[in-house]
Amino acid sequence: MSARSPVTSNGLQAVAAELAGQPVDSEKATAHAEVFESIMQMIETLRDLPIKDVEPAVVYRPVERGGGDRS
Repeated sequence: MSARSPVTSNGLQAVAAELAGQPVDSEKATAHAEVFESIMQMIETLRDLPIKDVEPAVVYRPVERGGGDRS
């Protein structure tokens, strides 16, 4: 996998404006970029773990509830 570029406020502003049509001011972009960069670093750490051959990756079993009222 190729090295990724860090998440920057300028990049975040460009993506928000061009793809989402939602411009973001520079103060919010800086705050969001810091959070997204932190998340991306955590994802890189997870990708480096030797767990690719471990199955199942995700287990999901919905819980059925009795005929009670949900209001």
